[in-house]
Amino acid sequence: MRFVLLTLLISLLAAAAGAVTIMVPDEELGITAIQQAVVLADAGDTVLVMSGTYDSVHSFNTPLGVRDAIVGISSDIVLLGADGSDVEIDHTHAEYGILLQNVSRSMLISNVTIVGGDSRDKGLMDDGDGRNLAAGICCLDAASPTVTDVSIENSATGIVVRTEGSSADSAPMFERVVVARGSHNGMFIYGNGAQPVIIERCTLVDNFDYGVYVSGGNAEIHNTAVTNNGKYGIHAYIATPTISYCNVFWNDQMFPDSGVGPQEYGGSLDDLTGLYGNISSEPFYCDFFGSAGYDYHVCLDDTESPHIGAGEGGEMIGALDAVCTGCQSSPVEATTWGAIKAMYR
Repeated sequence: MRFVLLTLLISLLAAAAGAVTIMVPDEELGITAIQQAVVLADAGDTVLVMSGTYDSVHSFNTPLGVRDAIVGISSDIVLLGADGSDVEIDHTHAEYGILLQNVSRSMLISNVTIVGGDSRDKGLMDDGDGRNLAAGICCLDAASPTVTDVSIENSATGIVVRTEGSSADSAPMFERVVVARGSHNGMFIYGNGAQPVIIERCTLVDNFDYGVYVSGGNAEIHNTAVTNNGKYGIHAYIATPTISYCNVFWNDQMFPDSGVGPQEYGGSLDDLTGLYGNISSEPFYCDFFGSAGYDYHVCLDDTESPHIGAGEGGEMIGALDAVCTGCQSSPVEATTWGAIKAMYR
């Protein structure tokens, strides 16, 4: 239903503005890759992607040098998947799934799944700069898109946001985005400028390192679940992100600092549990362990998830709604993938 309404809204706006919709694939136009359609699209146009796996690699000039991605966007278009779970952008052989530069909040990405790129070494510059790791989505150099209803799984870092030199702020908005089981951070926000990155109703779960790492940047994190990540749930360095109505739970459990113990919040952040609506409770995901393919919706009853109605104004916490019953607790046990990968940190 959400996709139907979104498609209708985009169609009405496009009709009013004289914009066009470009389909992927399109046999008549010879389009097989998303990037081919993006090149043809003007600001305001929609690239509508049909079910399938898209993995053709393209190279782009950036302030960091030439970088590879499956999709590179530098104009305010709409990138819309026809079916989020069946539209898969696979960046196993590229540094980024989607690379964004010089776009505004009018640029929309919605209803796609991004996978791959799980090597922790991908994207490193020759000087070993670890801030340039591979990512499902990279917002670089004045990139402030709106990203909704997107899933990023088995990537390296799920999302990277950074601004270079004198460029304008990179201040994207992420809403109902899931970042799961990545081999590095869920989100890494580095020196993005004075305007905040908005993280609203997202789920960052079971990533190898930090759930959210804000380094010299600015972020507002609301109604978001940050759980079961290998290091701190939310870590800040020379930064003070605004955090409210979040569930930050069971992070930093495998090998916490000796004498300190597991920490949900790290760096310049105090423990915010119990403040500003923040909680730290078992979320009861429908399938945390992957026995049926992983599902980060939460339990409706038996046992009811604490995410229900715990967000600001009675909103849900996390990207996905409550739909299932009879959920298991999610803390990592010795035989789970989370425990195994932690052995190699």
